[in-house]
Amino acid sequence: MTTRRKFTLVAIGTALAVASSVGGAALAFILGPLRRRASHEPVLLDLGPASAFEALRAGTSGPEEVLMERTVEDGYMTRRVKERFAIVRDTSAASGLVALGTTCSHLGCGVSWNATRNAFLCPCHGGVYGPEGAVLAGPPPKPLTRLPLVVSGGRVQLDAAALDV
Repeated sequence: MTTRRKFTLVAIGTALAVASSVGGAALAFILGPLRRRASHEPVLLDLGPASAFEALRAGTSGPEEVLMERTVEDGYMTRRVKERFAIVRDTSAASGLVALGTTCSHLGCGVSWNATRNAFLCPCHGGVYGPEGAVLAGPPPKPLTRLPLVVSGGRVQLDAAALDV
């Protein structure tokens, strides 16, 4: 014999069970990226043998452009990203080299090295950066991004964590 009270309690219990299972799945979906954080170990991107940069380190050649691909995890999406850097001489760095981002700090255009003017030039808005990445002329508000390099095992490497800043 079923009463209204028993029926109501069973209906409420069933609704709570369904809501908690759906809510738990939604919460796990939302909080999943927090649980699978990347490890704190540095991910070093290999730029090539140190011997390839000896002329640059000695100051007998200009900046060298390096183009590479890396995998980036962003939330639930994993994608391949192409990165472009200019490797320049830096006597204050332990490696003697530093990587400069080639994105203009004004509006994000790509800058490139001009050996005739001895500067990085932004083709869109007239930004001019010196060989060390400092702003020489034009509208850019900040210098080019400096990314430290490490020479380890005869290879020049860049810490990928510096790219995500």
